[in-house]
Amino acid sequence: MKKNDEVIYDAKFWKPDINEDIVLHKAHFSNYGFDKHVHEDYTIGLITEGRMDAFVDGGKQELNKSTIITINPDETHACQTKHSKGYTHYSIYLKPNFVKKLEEENFNKQELYFSSGIFQNEYLANRLINILKLNESNQSTKIDFECEVVNTINSLFENNSKIKQVPSFTSHDNMINRAKEYINDNLSFDLQLGDISDELDISKYHFLRLFKEKTFLSPHSYLMIKRIEKSKQLLQKGESLINTAHMCGFNDQSHLNRRFKLATGITPGNYKKFFH
Repeated sequence: MKKNDEVIYDAKFWKPDINEDIVLHKAHFSNYGFDKHVHEDYTIGLITEGRMDAFVDGGKQELNKSTIITINPDETHACQTKHSKGYTHYSIYLKPNFVKKLEEENFNKQELYFSSGIFQNEYLANRLINILKLNESNQSTKIDFECEVVNTINSLFENNSKIKQVPSFTSHDNMINRAKEYINDNLSFDLQLGDISDELDISKYHFLRLFKEKTFLSPHSYLMIKRIEKSKQLLQKGESLINTAHMCGFNDQSHLNRRFKLATGITPGNYKKFFH
């Protein structure tokens, strides 16, 4: 392998002292990327160095340092290094409960979601990056960090959000939502494609095509992603690796390790260490 083709992934996770509903992430990538996936949290991404290609809002985008990436829960997205030099970025993961509290206090209890996955605003991007750098290096007090992060996230929602309306679902939308609920309710089981399609009373081939058309993911990929998301929650709470593997439907700890590293770039054991 040539030197400039070397795969590099260096990451860290941490929680600020002020809130259990926020997780912060910093990583440097070179010749590395993540396939299409979803998160259960609201996600804010910021590039500090380099450029990246991303799959956001249903299409491919090239992103730079003035870009703020804003992803709603369960929205499909992906990222890949643009050049061999790679890129460095921060991510802010906000639990829905945290966003709900912000909405209740600042937006007349209206439920909001990010209206676009890509928001170009150099001022807000630099402000968020500065906040995160100070927190990472322990150079900000708790009250300074909390005030700054809340005010800046409020500004982001003010400029890049829409009120979440009660949608008029089509029969296909309802079917996909039912499939997602079934998958989430049965993560610990060895699900087969036929189990889900039988629940929906349609052929498995029709379901497979429909699910991918609506989510950009295969049902198997979605199942694995949701298992990883659940494993993150358990590991943050201090659950053992072997119990996490069992509770999330992995065959064994080795299966968890392989899938977790493929999805996050690090092992579940190293991920757990960031929080304990």
